[in-house]
Amino acid sequence: MKILIITPYAEPEKGACVVRVNAFREFFTQSGHEVSVLAPIRPGVGWNERVERYGSIAALMKRVLLGKFDAVIGTSPPITHNFFALPASKAAGAKFLLDAKDPFTEIMRKMNPSREGTLKFRAFESIESFTHKHSDRVMFLCRPYLDAAREKFSLPAQKVFLAPNGTDTRKIYFDETERKKARKELDLGKSLTIGYIGGLGDEDTIGFCEESFPVLAKKHGAKVVFIISYEDTLSQREILAKMKEGIARAGLTKSATFLFSMPFEKLYKYLSACDIGLVPYPNFEMNVVVAKAYDCVAAGLPIAVKALPDNSEIAEFVQSNRAGFVAQNWEEFNSKFSKMARGKLPPRARIANVAKKYTRQEGAKAVLLQMENLMGGK
Repeated sequence: MKILIITPYAEPEKGACVVRVNAFREFFTQSGHEVSVLAPIRPGVGWNERVERYGSIAALMKRVLLGKFDAVIGTSPPITHNFFALPASKAAGAKFLLDAKDPFTEIMRKMNPSREGTLKFRAFESIESFTHKHSDRVMFLCRPYLDAAREKFSLPAQKVFLAPNGTDTRKIYFDETERKKARKELDLGKSLTIGYIGGLGDEDTIGFCEESFPVLAKKHGAKVVFIISYEDTLSQREILAKMKEGIARAGLTKSATFLFSMPFEKLYKYLSACDIGLVPYPNFEMNVVVAKAYDCVAAGLPIAVKALPDNSEIAEFVQSNRAGFVAQNWEEFNSKFSKMARGKLPPRARIANVAKKYTRQEGAKAVLLQMENLMGGK
């Protein structure tokens, strides 16, 4: 098959979206298919030989129309480029699969309820509904999101399927030698070190810096390493400033290290340097196991999760695999963290072994199977 993946972010950009797209491309290519990746031109983002860039919606639609693709995968969020790529795919005779991940406007409604009544929000809902209903297949990260979208958009069972997050244990693992090097580089000494990987804005990193880290640093001499996917947007700058302000107020500036846009191939070194992985869910239901949880576990890190009770997916993952703890608020988080810190941390080899059950290859395999079925086994 000739496959096109349309994505809002691609190499050399960083983040979970890029990692997921790369995993799809690698698996499809290794399975004998021709894969192209198409992303928008963005100021300050360099070119990569493995990624095509488009400068307008017209250019996007033209590439889809003339590319003679068998299948097109549209990555969301945002939903807008998929809204235009979908009819172009249909006109070109290509099957269109939407990598929805989650019901996007529902998540946005929970993050910022004031948006719900705006004209822009209602327009996004209409675009999202059209794209879900007219895609040939729609993939989601977890069962609760799939069920919610099926009900909201009246999607038939045969149209939807799961392609969950996961990790790549070939690229993320624990390395004792690299741990020693990275700890020396970051001046961590013998401190109990908390590691965070991910972006800024969709998780409660500010709450951790203001309500948790000062307590943990005082009680346990803990340090923290933030490995952040960073595009230097206004919202990211504001969040980063608040994080640093909270740390500075507690007099802990020297106990926190910030690393930005880490190359994926180096990630295992700095996760190896940490002792516990931080997974701070936002203060609303986000019912999925986030990618960073899998990556931390792959490096042998037990995960310390702050998540509301409705986030059943992460709670089930942690409990069933004895992979750390889940707390409902920062007070409970601090208490459970202290209990973990005073005891003996789980063996890294046992934690890392958990990740073998949750690989990105399994998600990519599920997507490829759906494409092959749509193409009649081609």
